[in-house]
Amino acid sequence: MYACMCYVSLGVLVLQTTSLVLTMRYSRTLQSDGPRYLASSAVVCAEVLKIAACMLLVFREHSEFAPPQL
Repeated sequence: MYACMCYVSLGVLVLQTTSLVLTMRYSRTLQSDGPRYLASSAVVCAEVLKIAACMLLVFREHSEFAPPQL
């Protein structure tokens, strides 16, 4: 079970990183009149979202209202 969860985690991480890179590439190549955003600010936002999601999952796993583990 643990090995399977490692591969699922790896797959989700690869999917998230790939989608971030492709989305940033697409949005920065669009022709627009306004100022462009910094790539580093997009990376920081993505990392903050990842940390928030991880903390939410940890709190959910360790809370007293969590569903019982099988």
